[in-house]
Amino acid sequence: MITVLWVDDEIQHLRSHIKYLEKRDYRVLTAHSGQQALDILSANQVDIVLMDQMMVGMDGLETVSSIRKSNHVLPIVMVTQSEEEELMDLAIGGEIDDYLTKPVNPSQILLVIKRLLMGNRLKTQRAAREMIDQTTRIMDLRGKEMNWQNWVDIYRSWVEKDVASDGSLAEEMRSFDKSRLDDINLDFSKHVEHNYAGWISGTDSDSPLMSHNYLERVVVPEMDSADELVMMVIDCMRYDQWLTMAPILEKWFHIETDFMFTLLPSATPYSRNSIFAGLLPRDIWRFHRHKWNENYGEAGLNKHEHYFLTEALRRLGCDRNIQPSYAKVSNRREGEALRHSLSKSLENGFFAIVVNYIDHLTHGRSELDLIKDLAPDVASFRKLAETWFKSSFLKDLFHTLAARGTTIVITSDHGSVFTSRDTRFKGRGISGSLRFRFGNSLVADQKAVISIRNPAEWGLPDDRPSKGYLFARSNYFMMFQNVPREELHKFKNTFQHGGVSLEEMIVPSIILKPKSLG
Repeated sequence: MITVLWVDDEIQHLRSHIKYLEKRDYRVLTAHSGQQALDILSANQVDIVLMDQMMVGMDGLETVSSIRKSNHVLPIVMVTQSEEEELMDLAIGGEIDDYLTKPVNPSQILLVIKRLLMGNRLKTQRAAREMIDQTTRIMDLRGKEMNWQNWVDIYRSWVEKDVASDGSLAEEMRSFDKSRLDDINLDFSKHVEHNYAGWISGTDSDSPLMSHNYLERVVVPEMDSADELVMMVIDCMRYDQWLTMAPILEKWFHIETDFMFTLLPSATPYSRNSIFAGLLPRDIWRFHRHKWNENYGEAGLNKHEHYFLTEALRRLGCDRNIQPSYAKVSNRREGEALRHSLSKSLENGFFAIVVNYIDHLTHGRSELDLIKDLAPDVASFRKLAETWFKSSFLKDLFHTLAARGTTIVITSDHGSVFTSRDTRFKGRGISGSLRFRFGNSLVADQKAVISIRNPAEWGLPDDRPSKGYLFARSNYFMMFQNVPREELHKFKNTFQHGGVSLEEMIVPSIILKPKSLG
């Protein structure tokens, strides 16, 4: 039951209002003075305070000031006859949460209580109902009538509702059968399994924007229309993490939001090299074999991005004399140096930047118990990324670019998925990560893994006979048959990438156009 404390030196005139609330199962405590209100608060759990301003002795503002010394988040509503703007300013400055002018009717009081105490919960419950209905419709379709745009729409809707609820949507949805939500991602993996080869071959007339055609379909058209263009790849950025950055940038930019499907494996050596080369991994290996390396875990898997970008822009018909500037940033020191050298980097009107911080944070969470304790779930990890951005060099860089009038195109090479289910596999000559593997004679559970025996059709190098790939579906991670159980627990409930899930494969494609300073 919600408890309301109503403070008014003429409380007897408000009996009808109090009875109105009590009929709706609110418990109402009353106080005739500020001091009595403080005494009641010291002895009772109270959810919200309705405070009169004009009282004998301690007035409303003085009482609020005393309450705030020990109750910093308790909602307080000022209810007063005064309409003076100065008093409104003082009240709001004194940390009240709302302001009502007498006379008030009971429904006004009920509305403000619901808004302050239950507004977010009611929004979250409504969003949860909408997502359950949407999920049920998709489960009825079982993927047969879904196209890639439908999958983008369901993922976008889910993420935006969860971010708007500050992560409460996921909590609310726990009452819904979680296995059905996991099945959505399994159905998505089946959709990818059936359509991916057509997307990358060009035989599908309705193919999504993907890593290997991002330059051609997004970057080059913007180069033709912008005086200055920055291409930014934020490594391992999910759509929900982008949504925590966007509100800060709305002050400086018009934001156009679209989405891109990453190539498989949804991992840096493949999907990011493809962004800069404008080629499938298979074709990078064929045409630039001396610069191809897929020995996952080795340093320098992306050390040729500047070369790939230069060659790709020439191939796509850009100015043959252009030597695009390129930088990779992993910390504040490098970021500040980049920001102070922008004029030189943008001399040719184009600058490509890779920002590695979120990727470092993602991998650090898997390796450091401290980060895992700080961010035990998706919502808290998102909050950690948001906290970084608010005080980062990247925010300052965006502000500087806006002031210059520079257009920015932003995407990510891949996202990440919160893994919770393990599956076992076996094979020979195996390399890769928890979410993808390649080697010979690979065997795995087809319910948990997509098995690829024809790499070239999937845009992957077929550099040796019998080579195959495995991609983990949904939230599975792959472990060897005889791995110790303690090793399994080390990777359970960590953020991983390289496989097939909505969170890994559907990444934002953003265009920021600076707002006029005038």
